[in-house]
Amino acid sequence: MVLNYIFLAKTSNFILKPIAWLLSQIINLIFTGVYSLTVSHSMAISIILFTFIIRALILPLSLKQQRSSRKMQRIQPQIAKIQDKYKGKTDPESRQRMSAEMQELYSKNKTSPFTGCLPLIIQMPILFAMYEVLRNLPFYMNELGRIYTSMSETVMNVSGYADIMTESFSGVVKGISKFDATKVNSVIDFLGHLTRTQWTEFMAAANLSSDAAFTALQAKQASINAFIGFNLSEAPGWGWPGIIWPILSGGTTWLQQWLMQKTNDRRQKMIGAVSDEQKSQQQSMKVMNIVFPIMMAFIVVSTPLGIGLYWVVSNIFSLIQQIVLDKVIDREEYKEALKRRDELEEKKRIKEAAKSSIDQKTGKRIGTAQNAINKSAMAGNKQAAIRKQLEAKQAEKAEQAETVVSDEEV
Repeated sequence: MVLNYIFLAKTSNFILKPIAWLLSQIINLIFTGVYSLTVSHSMAISIILFTFIIRALILPLSLKQQRSSRKMQRIQPQIAKIQDKYKGKTDPESRQRMSAEMQELYSKNKTSPFTGCLPLIIQMPILFAMYEVLRNLPFYMNELGRIYTSMSETVMNVSGYADIMTESFSGVVKGISKFDATKVNSVIDFLGHLTRTQWTEFMAAANLSSDAAFTALQAKQASINAFIGFNLSEAPGWGWPGIIWPILSGGTTWLQQWLMQKTNDRRQKMIGAVSDEQKSQQQSMKVMNIVFPIMMAFIVVSTPLGIGLYWVVSNIFSLIQQIVLDKVIDREEYKEALKRRDELEEKKRIKEAAKSSIDQKTGKRIGTAQNAINKSAMAGNKQAAIRKQLEAKQAEKAEQAETVVSDEEV
């Protein structure tokens, strides 16, 4: 019976359901290992470890996004030229040509303006699935499923338990889809959504406070969900000290975006030219830097605290990751710049060498004597150059005289 809880997902969303199930398998595996070592704070530790694993898995995408973002910044002057070329031209043919040139530029530089969205696109379904899992922990976690199953069976043996639920805790019941007090799953769902205060009230109303076995199970689930004085299954709300979590969630989100924007602005100043597309993106980012942190604060305040823990840890990891990746990519770009410089210098050297071996007047390759003159001149020794030039002329005259004599002899 307990095994069915892992496969039971409260959501009916065909996209979210399999993601929630997959994440629950990963969290459940981590939780089993942590729970074998410690019961207290085991869920919080599992969420933190899970967050690091998820961030590590999407690290290659984050690195790709960072590299693509750098490339997009480097080609901004070229993008601006293309946009200026077609500025004021709104006919379909011109727009199509501009789009084709843009795509060619992106393809040539192996980048895309949409690459930067990949990490966020991946994280959002994970966030929603995490909400589903944390909102229904007993249905996804094996050990918690066993604990809540035992407690629900005890509750269902209490006389009038259904009336206590529907009358004294109607607010909890309304939040449960298709609640039926005669079904074990509904009772588990009910117990899983009780706050610490409501637990005390429910146990008193159902006369379960004196039941040692039930009290021990309830204390165990509370210890599992505990985290520095908070309960991960509860929403923090706007009151103290719960408001700390919305502030942390919004604050770390803003700090992460601010650091990213600051880095981009610094690099943009180095590049100079800014395209219309880049200006539009910068304006959008400034708005998002305000809206998104506030939105996350409102989400965290009304969802299970585990969501806030996941988001705060994820943001902290992202901040560290961004600093490290910036240094890694800076080193990569520095090596690429040195390589490009060496290639340009080599091309220049070959070009100069080719020019120095051709007589500009005759177009013929200069002889050894003339090469010696050029080398002396390049060394700055003018006297040596003049001397060698005279010697070359004398040698040439002597050669011509010998030729005349030979002709006369013939």
